[in-house]
Amino acid sequence: MAIIAARLGLSLLLIALQFYVLRAMLRGLRSLQLGERREKRLKSVVTALVAAINIPLLFFLVEGFFTPRYVLLYSPPARYEALVRPFAYLFFIWTLGSLLFALASPLVMGTFAAAQFFKKRWRAWEQDATVKVMDLSRRRFLQMGLTAVASMPFAVSAYGAVAARAGKVVERVVVSIKGLPSQLDGFSIVQLSDVHAGLFMTSEKMSEYVKIANDLSADLVALTGDFVATSNSQVAPFLKAISSLKAPRGVYACLGNHDMFTGSEEKLARGFATAGFKLLRNENEYVDVNGAKLNVIGVDYIGRGSKSRTLDQALRGIPLDETTLLLSHAPNTFEAAAKAGIHLTLSGHTHGGQIAFTFGDLIISPASLATMFVAGLFKIGGSHLYVNRGLGTTGPPIRINAPPEITHITLRAERGCTTVDDIATPAFS
Repeated sequence: MAIIAARLGLSLLLIALQFYVLRAMLRGLRSLQLGERREKRLKSVVTALVAAINIPLLFFLVEGFFTPRYVLLYSPPARYEALVRPFAYLFFIWTLGSLLFALASPLVMGTFAAAQFFKKRWRAWEQDATVKVMDLSRRRFLQMGLTAVASMPFAVSAYGAVAARAGKVVERVVVSIKGLPSQLDGFSIVQLSDVHAGLFMTSEKMSEYVKIANDLSADLVALTGDFVATSNSQVAPFLKAISSLKAPRGVYACLGNHDMFTGSEEKLARGFATAGFKLLRNENEYVDVNGAKLNVIGVDYIGRGSKSRTLDQALRGIPLDETTLLLSHAPNTFEAAAKAGIHLTLSGHTHGGQIAFTFGDLIISPASLATMFVAGLFKIGGSHLYVNRGLGTTGPPIRINAPPEITHITLRAERGCTTVDDIATPAFS
């Protein structure tokens, strides 16, 4: 019942948002003074288009009563995904644009009102001439302002949908580890995370990412969870694409929250085993590199505030000697990993904020409310964390200032004995 109520509340909020945007658009048409007949015709067209764009919202509302599995996620049957996909893209672009429109409109109108107020005070001595000029300029300003406010948020949203499917996704990172054996100096790892196979991540796109990863010719591949989006029926197309991954030292994986709440664990385990990959579920495996050992540990998703499972419990009985690599889907385990002496933790989960606003190294996004480790490279003492932005999306298929990522990591022996006691800011190399 709680999920049904939440979905109903969200649906009503989105409907109210659409009415607000539609009302603003109709008022904008009225201000253009197009003539009664033409204005009426255009209003009917605009109203019909807005209603058509929001048809997926109707299905979201109905699905919430019959299959209320998730609050925010819509999961059409797999056989209808190709049909639904273009409408879903349009809906999400429109909805995010509407939200940005609703946020921007008061700011624009407030700025206009303030400018008019000060302009009137400044030119009060030219009353007659100023009134005529302001009437004309006000109409032009309103027309230009309405056009800009109406178009820019939707342009930003559309850009985010295109950016979410970007082809150039490789980030190259060097991680310097104190005491790294010479055999591991130059050892390379390719990390892929948050694929989210499903409605907005097709088999063709996954195969394209696999080719990019293989072309990097890394020693080892790390997959850090969230392989499916909303259903365990998405495991098969994911495995079909991902099974082509190759690395001489092996492909290792851990599970993310989407893999677990969709009940995909067993299907993924069988598929990874068939492909020759190692799915590490609170376990580890040594990789021998010319006599030096790299200890690879993988843990199931551990959520913030989880009372049933902690990193300490997951690491119990696992040796942490030699150089240690931890695969942990969520980055909130990093401080405990650093305390345990793990050299490098690889995580995802945050999507780099997915829809983020950046100011230098500062990232403002919904993800930053949950963790300070949103994207990039971090360090506590001799322990490092890299947070991958992921390849897929959750919710809207849109990325702003958080492009998809495949990470190529090179391990290097740290020169000197300098340590960092505080958490470092993200640093790409």
